[in-house]
Amino acid sequence: MPLWGRRLLVAMAIWVATFAFSMWALMDQDSGDLVLVLAAPLTLGLILGWLARLPWWLPAGLLAFPAAYVLMSTAADWHVLLDHDVPWPVLMAYPALGFLIVSWFFSPGFPWPKIGVSALLIAGFAATGPVEELKYDREFEEMIASSGVPLVAPVIPGHDLVSSSSFPVDGEIALTYASPDGRTEVEVYLHPGASDPEEMCLDPVPRYPIDADAACRQAAPGVWVRTAGGFTRALGRAGGATMQMIAHDVPEEVLVRGFAQIRPVTAEELGELRDV
Repeated sequence: MPLWGRRLLVAMAIWVATFAFSMWALMDQDSGDLVLVLAAPLTLGLILGWLARLPWWLPAGLLAFPAAYVLMSTAADWHVLLDHDVPWPVLMAYPALGFLIVSWFFSPGFPWPKIGVSALLIAGFAATGPVEELKYDREFEEMIASSGVPLVAPVIPGHDLVSSSSFPVDGEIALTYASPDGRTEVEVYLHPGASDPEEMCLDPVPRYPIDADAACRQAAPGVWVRTAGGFTRALGRAGGATMQMIAHDVPEEVLVRGFAQIRPVTAEELGELRDV
């Protein structure tokens, strides 16, 4: 049998073994299952490569392990980025394809096609991270823009805006402020302007166990607070949005002053600070 036929038979055996292992291994629950799904079939490929007398069967078989993992993970990322639904049997063929490519690299001849395939694989792997980041940035900015919350941020004395996240299901934008020394943090939730801060103070969300011992009172015109156990929750309106600030060991007056000064922000700025 010609070399290409032997190599193809080994690759087919790896695909069948990978598909068989994947039928009972839940890869999304245990990383050990993923190792098994890749390692067992590729070990079989290593043995079959020796029996089939493939060129350089030992280095090719050993390099097939990392190559198959990188190829499979990179391909899976691109399928997600491009919103492609790939049948499970096709996805399970990537380890066999990885072995096939590595084995082909160790065969004589075809220098330029090998260089081209190598460049293509390296470019695909290297571009995954930046493309994924751009996609998530765009989706995050779309969530921010569609939240219906005015894009403003309070200026909290002694604290800087360090991160943001959007929860479109709850119709709110969450911001995190921190002091320069990192000792205190303030959670800020921006709600649509129609939200009533007094009602939210009486029935706070998110509710903490400490809230059971806290009474709602007015601390300044239009600003209501709850304090208990070192925690302070302040609610009010500013810049067309209803704001909720939650902090531990931060003076109440610091949060109240945060409603007096606000600044506009953009979806792009919040996107640069996103933590999701």
